[in-house]
Amino acid sequence: YKKWKELERTVKKGGKAVWILAPWFKRVKVEKDQENEEKKVLHGFFSVPVFDISQTEGEPIKRGITVGSDIDFEELRKATEKAGWTVVFKPLEIATGGYVTSENGEITLNSNLDETENVGTLIHEWVHKELKHPNNGTPARVAEQQAETATYLVCKVLGIQRKSVFYLKSWGLSENILKDFGKVNKVSKKIISALATAKPTRAKEQLHEHTPRKV
Repeated sequence: YKKWKELERTVKKGGKAVWILAPWFKRVKVEKDQENEEKKVLHGFFSVPVFDISQTEGEPIKRGITVGSDIDFEELRKATEKAGWTVVFKPLEIATGGYVTSENGEITLNSNLDETENVGTLIHEWVHKELKHPNNGTPARVAEQQAETATYLVCKVLGIQRKSVFYLKSWGLSENILKDFGKVNKVSKKIISALATAKPTRAKEQLHEHTPRKV
């Protein structure tokens, strides 16, 4: 609600919030060079209410995502391939970000989109591969919600504002999403840890700072 106000938009009367999961960080003391320092670590997740753009009115907003970190697409691609997935590019319809091919482990991205837009798409497709979609029999609606929820959590740590609520709403909310949160949580932590080993950048520092610990 407050975020829409910052964008000079207001929620229409009668609008009902959609609940999504947001990361919860805690400060812990760690010993470094015989001194205690405070560090933020990912402790868990909690539900927060958000409103779809269709529920608001006011100033127009820009399409796409906002990158608040120094994430490098090539580092992300290399981390994905190190995890065992091949990344290829093909010209696709603008509305299609990408897709996975179960037979050969390929993740196909849209060459008509820029790297900023492909960052979120690559993470989303990476999640699909880790969750073994579509080969494990998960219904498409549930699979997309699992993938996008995990993508949102990873992007949040990276400093990327991804408009996941719009995508989730387009697939319809599933009662299975909270039941399946253990899978979503596990894969998001796995990808965050994988990205934290990438070439040094500000993004890497953010990832190391927020790398999940066992709780």
